[in-house]
Amino acid sequence: MTIESGIAASQQQAKLRLSRFHDEKGNYALKSPQDIVDCLYAFLTTLMRKAFGWRPSIPWIALPAWRYIKSKVPRESAVFEWGSGMSTVWYERHFREVNAVEDNPIWYGIVSRRLKSAKLHLLQDEAYVTKISDYPDGYFDLVVIDGNHRLSCFNRVGKRLKPDGILLIDNSDKDRTTLGDHLLIDRALEAAGDAVDVKRFTGWTPGNFFPQETTLVQFKQTHRV
Repeated sequence: MTIESGIAASQQQAKLRLSRFHDEKGNYALKSPQDIVDCLYAFLTTLMRKAFGWRPSIPWIALPAWRYIKSKVPRESAVFEWGSGMSTVWYERHFREVNAVEDNPIWYGIVSRRLKSAKLHLLQDEAYVTKISDYPDGYFDLVVIDGNHRLSCFNRVGKRLKPDGILLIDNSDKDRTTLGDHLLIDRALEAAGDAVDVKRFTGWTPGNFFPQETTLVQFKQTHRV
């Protein structure tokens, strides 16, 4: 991508985000009292991050999606995560087993120092994408796509997710104008029709003062990506 095309894409995405209170799909994120509380939390944690480098140790996903995960995923669950961060720290504290992959060496060092039992792997490219294949079918209760190579990771999930497991795709409101991975994943989910149960959550995120969409997917047993 050239500098000019990158600027044009950023400008177009800014147009899609109708205001500070919309995600990039144009969904409004102040519809309830809880949304207002989440907005204030996002504002305060953003100030703390920029002023002091402090990062809250919870998943930086849409907060309504985080609350759904807390209420629906059992504590004895196994989690696989493409892309590590404060979410990895939180998953480690709340679930039985956490396996994550990271392809940024500096960020890998920062996150790994905060972990105790979670297994974080520093991998690149194909090894990063295919790491989930090291585990047997039906192993994971929750699989998270929140790093690089998102479409390739989506296509790799397969039967590693339990039949009643949840696939989490973060930032799913992006790539509306660039034909990027998020848009292509959205199209694949639309094409799957009734074979998948898709829940979309627009909401505020810790450490960033703008809303985004997080998508949660459950596959019916007859359909696997």
